Amino acid sequence: MRVMSRLGSKTIEATLIPVILALIVPLAFAAGATKEKVTVTATNKVTVDLDADVTVFEGNVRISYGDVELYAERAEVKERKVATLTGNVKLTQPDVALTGEVFTAYINEKRVVAEGGVVLAKEEIRAEEESGSPSKQEKDTVTVMCDKMELSTKTRGFEAEGNVRVARGSSFANADHATYVESEKVVVLSGNVAAEGKNGENIRCGKLIFRTDRDYMEAETEVVFKFEIDEDGDDSRD
Repeated sequence: MRVMSRLGSKTIEATLIPVILALIVPLAFAAGATKEKVTVTATNKVTVDLDADVTVFEGNVRISYGDVELYAERAEVKERKVATLTGNVKLTQPDVALTGEVFTAYINEKRVVAEGGVVLAKEEIRAEEESGSPSKQEKDTVTVMCDKMELSTKTRGFEAEGNVRVARGSSFANADHATYVESEKVVVLSGNVAAEGKNGENIRCGKLIFRTDRDYMEAETEVVFKFEIDEDGDDSRD
């Protein structure tokens, strides 16, 4: 295992014992404000280019800051602010797991852009009126799939685009674009919206409000609502 530091035309190489490599980087999120430590670990190699201010981590990379954990096979960190992660990429926060092919983590801005086969799984506490037993803290898993997502690790809100699908239980909705506000527990979908409720209702509209904490949808703009009924087979009437 090696750490390489490039200084001008000189390269310094240090041989390390085969243990997990760790780099602790303090970041200031505002001038003169408090600093938050970022810890990065890797099992294979760390390359530090001081001229370009770029550090590359390889092998079972883990980046930790606040309540955020990022995992990947490779991470390139520029100026101790922006990390590009590839290979089995995953982000976790309490009750949240996000996966994709490539992540760009803007660490000092507390946001992450995920691209390629993005899947977000969120454990959501059921609303009191639905569960009837708020003390039990019953949860459901809400899943969001899309081509690209920007997630705020501070507010836990997100913006998703491209082949968006939001699912909760047997209810789901597809659209071109979606935004989520954590404080409101609402996903707003727009563009070619098509949804299906747990009872088989089909909805097409321009805009759909999809609650994540209970089975609730609200459709707007050129709404088409379809459902099926059982025919009365009794032909004995006069």
